[in-house]
Amino acid sequence: MCNFACDHCQVTHWERLTTRLTPERFSAILRQFPKLGFVKLQGMGEPLLNRRLLDLLEEGERHGIAMQVVSNGSVYTEHIASRLTALRGTEIVFSIDGATAETFEAIRVNGKFEAVTANIAALAQRRGKNAWPRIEIRTVATLRNVHELPGIVRLAKRLGADRLVITTMLTDWGKAEMQDSIAPINVARNNLQTDRSIREAETVAAAIAMPTEIERGQRYSDANRCPWPWRSAYIAANGDVVPCCQIADSSVVKMGNLFDEPFANIWNNDKYRELRRRIASNNIPHYCRSCYGMQPVAEEQPV
Repeated sequence: MCNFACDHCQVTHWERLTTRLTPERFSAILRQFPKLGFVKLQGMGEPLLNRRLLDLLEEGERHGIAMQVVSNGSVYTEHIASRLTALRGTEIVFSIDGATAETFEAIRVNGKFEAVTANIAALAQRRGKNAWPRIEIRTVATLRNVHELPGIVRLAKRLGADRLVITTMLTDWGKAEMQDSIAPINVARNNLQTDRSIREAETVAAAIAMPTEIERGQRYSDANRCPWPWRSAYIAANGDVVPCCQIADSSVVKMGNLFDEPFANIWNNDKYRELRRRIASNNIPHYCRSCYGMQPVAEEQPV
């Protein structure tokens, strides 16, 4: 569920039943991972629309798990802020795709730039000198906002963020039809402008001491293979297991459901073994091709 309608996000283009992750189901999931080290509570959409999200973050911390949540920054109350600033092992990532209201609101449809930036600044101010929760700003660079990257660096500093990550990587969510929304705004089509803006952003970041990471190019290659099938998994609120958060839709590929069978069985089933063989041999499945910078292909028959 989401209150924004970003064109490059699959949530804007699908019709799915809303499913909220409950504390009871979250606890049932955690019991299957006694040595779990990291959890990103994201799903697809705005996680703070789940009124039990803070309970889930606190439950994760009680298990000694490093927690992360990605928010569009639109949901903020003093009650939420007080509980967030009481956390001691959680990072909050705010998505900011513009340095001006005009650009931000054109990309993050239904979002209000002034309200979102005020919410982030208020949380950072309430946190004060405490290290937690860590606050990261994350920007997806596209042809719509690449000219504002230096301004986004300045904005991240002004808002009190600990870190800024700018990525030029767009995903098609394993769906060839999403290319209609992604291809026209891909910064790979405008390398000169992109290079110029990134260089300026790096110069500004150094000048104002804003820790900034810029991710360029494709995520993975034959020399840099995707680690997800060996290290992590995406688990939907209904228990469906999907290979990663760049797909995040079990209608594209579903490895199993951990409420129907133990995750250990799913992790070692034929579907996962086949996926690992294909990644290791660079025989990339259609739903993984976007991360490898490959052209989409027609959907394959299930293995």
